[in-house]
Amino acid sequence: MLIGGAVYIGAATAALLAGPGLSRCVALATARHPDPRLITAVALGSALLIVWRAEGPLHGIALGTVAAAGIAAGWIDAYERRLPDVLILPVYPVSAALLIGTGDAGAMLRAVACASAGIALYGIGCAIGHVGFGDVKLAGLLGLVLGWAAWQSAVVAMIAAVVIGGGQAVTVLALGRRDFPYGPAMLAGAAAATAVAPWCAA
Repeated sequence: MLIGGAVYIGAATAALLAGPGLSRCVALATARHPDPRLITAVALGSALLIVWRAEGPLHGIALGTVAAAGIAAGWIDAYERRLPDVLILPVYPVSAALLIGTGDAGAMLRAVACASAGIALYGIGCAIGHVGFGDVKLAGLLGLVLGWAAWQSAVVAMIAAVVIGGGQAVTVLALGRRDFPYGPAMLAGAAAATAVAPWCAA
């Protein structure tokens, strides 16, 4: 219990320290100034969720890396309708290296299959103009780290993203606008899937 408590405290501390830096990253990329307290709160919630649900230390580190990049990228997407490659692409080799470090062939195959499926499905959406290419790259990354634990988690994340994105679309259209960022919906869907991961795999 003491070890578990220490992990939660460590993750919370890391999130609190990372929050202002993530806020600064968004400010540099967009010339906007998001409230660092809000970003820190999201980082803290993400960190605690990851410690709660991660399939071991390496998976936790991978999820934490994706979460940090995703929080900054999601905010940038909300402001400017783009998911910067500089935030998304470097996380691929980091996550892949951590996955290989587990030595779990089944998890590797499952993660790669989920990442490939995510890229393929979102690639079709991009080709017909429903999502951007940044969403395609994010889908692959989320599929990789979610499929690591269970392919059902990746499926739930995609369904949740569609539901959240659909609600967002209705709201945007009701306000008389036509475009909206899909990245935040994808990230929220991934968080929801992580939260229910044990039931997904059952």
